[in-house]
Amino acid sequence: MSLNKLMRTFCITAALVAPLAAQGATTSYTCNFMVEATPRGLSKQAKPFELRFVVDDSTKKAYLLGNAGSSEVQIIPNTDGVSFVEITGSGNVMVTAITKSGAAVHSRNGIMFKELVPSQYYGSCATQ
Repeated sequence: MSLNKLMRTFCITAALVAPLAAQGATTSYTCNFMVEATPRGLSKQAKPFELRFVVDDSTKKAYLLGNAGSSEVQIIPNTDGVSFVEITGSGNVMVTAITKSGAAVHSRNGIMFKELVPSQYYGSCATQ
């Protein structure tokens, strides 16, 4: 291989790899919840309720990705898993706890029209 061809190959490879290195590593959690608990009782979901969280491993910032966009959430690691806390624009608190084995619970603690609107979902998350 000639020196020119070797240099060209190196430059092309560097140009392709550099953006990946600049992005940093991420960890994502894709969660599917099949059972919902409300004051009315338990119900199995016909279609899974899905949430996806992405953590930037270098900045330790976490984001909830949804069909309406993304929002930053608090990440709270613990010895047996991780929790994500979202505070909505209206001040309602949503918490998702995920064990290291992937079991998960998502709790919605809402107040709407001066009434409590609590719900809890049970399911599992896959980590990528």
